[in-house]
Amino acid sequence: MDGGVGVWWEGGGEVCGGGGGGGEDMEQKKRSQAIDKKLEEDSRRLRRECKILLLGSGESGKSTIVKQMKIIHQNGYTQEERQLYRLTIYKNLIDCMKALIGAMHQFELEPEEAATKDYIAYIEEYNVDPDPETPLEPKAAEAVEAVWRDPVSAKTMERQSEFYLMDSAP
Repeated sequence: MDGGVGVWWEGGGEVCGGGGGGGEDMEQKKRSQAIDKKLEEDSRRLRRECKILLLGSGESGKSTIVKQMKIIHQNGYTQEERQLYRLTIYKNLIDCMKALIGAMHQFELEPEEAATKDYIAYIEEYNVDPDPETPLEPKAAEAVEAVWRDPVSAKTMERQSEFYLMDSAP
């Protein structure tokens, strides 16, 4: 036979068929085996995977569940991930304090401590450094503490249903 089609058996040998194109057939066979091996590996990996659909309104805890699963089942976070979360925490802290201060202005509430006014002005102008390795400025932490301790914060929080504040804030 010249140029006929060969038939391959599972052991890898040619059962019948002609010559011509043998190199191409071997190349195709190797490619087919590589594809089969990749499919088998993917199948094994997918059998171990578990997919979850989390539904819920904003700030209902969907991300928190995913983060907890990572901590429990994937040995926690890398140093880089922790630094990025630290940045998020700093930003949320300052954003919440700015929201609280905005509500104080909206409700025309004044701080009882004179120094708190200066801290409020400082927080209103403060922006978190986007570098994850930069810590929160000590004065910013001091300002947040001072504003939170002032009785005007408690008075403002009594009207929390009238302004937006992240659920994780109070």
